[in-house]
Amino acid sequence: MNVLHINEQRGWRGGEQQASYLIHGLAERGHSVVVAGRAGHPFLQSDHGLAEIARVAAPFLGEFDLWTAALLARAVKRHAIDVLHAHTSHAHTAACLARTLAHRGKVVVSRRVDFAPRKGTLNRWKYAQPDKIVCVADYIADVLRAYGVPESRLAVVHSGIDPARFDVLPLPRSALGVPEGVPLLGNVAALVGHKDHANLLATMPLLLRELPDLRLVIVGEGELRPQVEARIAQLGLGDAVTLLGYRDDVPRILKALDAFVLSSRMEGFGGVCSEAMACGLPVVSTAAGGIPETVIHEQTGLLAPTKDPEALAAALVRLFREPDLARRLAANGKRQATERFSHQRMVEGNLDVYAEVLSK
Repeated sequence: MNVLHINEQRGWRGGEQQASYLIHGLAERGHSVVVAGRAGHPFLQSDHGLAEIARVAAPFLGEFDLWTAALLARAVKRHAIDVLHAHTSHAHTAACLARTLAHRGKVVVSRRVDFAPRKGTLNRWKYAQPDKIVCVADYIADVLRAYGVPESRLAVVHSGIDPARFDVLPLPRSALGVPEGVPLLGNVAALVGHKDHANLLATMPLLLRELPDLRLVIVGEGELRPQVEARIAQLGLGDAVTLLGYRDDVPRILKALDAFVLSSRMEGFGGVCSEAMACGLPVVSTAAGGIPETVIHEQTGLLAPTKDPEALAAALVRLFREPDLARRLAANGKRQATERFSHQRMVEGNLDVYAEVLSK
């Protein structure tokens, strides 16, 4: 099988990591993979763990970019592509146009966000085109059903993690600017609106009343960094909160923590919670989007409502005050992350989707 993977993003976040796992997994199983993306950006530049990989550079000038569609269509013909797999919203449109121009291939789209598509004629056309939309959570599939996507065009394949990636030594706390012996809480999330770091920072004064030695490290970069820095200063949290920015050693940082927290108000799947679980961490998260499919309340973690600092703080205090609970949640979470949400299961799930669309 020949599969073209399309992703126009300029950075590297969870969606790009999932696509990379899939690309590598398909090649391991003997399938041919081609990668399309923006020239000079991580998705196209990465070798995805392979010795050789065919690449297609395209400009991705907008939602209905016919020049990009033509370049992709040429690649579809040259590489005899069977499946065009789009990993982002703009890639979704490009894949549909390229298939039309090339007159070959099935279109599969990964949907990772939990909000409904915008209404309108063009979007209705766009969501009627793919042979299958692969949702990374049941919650996302429900959103698309409500939007009007037929059941026959929907599939659910949860995001996966590579447990071996987290088999690393902890980063020394001195490297994080954190003293030894203090309770250490961590968050890994881009500094963007839907991750709701304002909610997390509002939680900190409440936590510090109960756990005065607590420290929080936040891994991630983004457009809201100035606002996050200003809010830290406004709340007087400079000694308790450290912004680590973008890091390529996230597994080692996770291993150094005592607990993990996610404060999002919108979230497709929250795969970072599974990553924290794979590191043996107890997890507290808001119940946004598909997160409750990973963080099962009182079983693999604790949940709090979105935009509720008091509830989030109460769950975190409980975690630090009840070590037996924390150990039980961490053990259950690690088992779930490595068995139910492995990257190998994710690859097999996508292969099942390919087989289904190609059989029609």
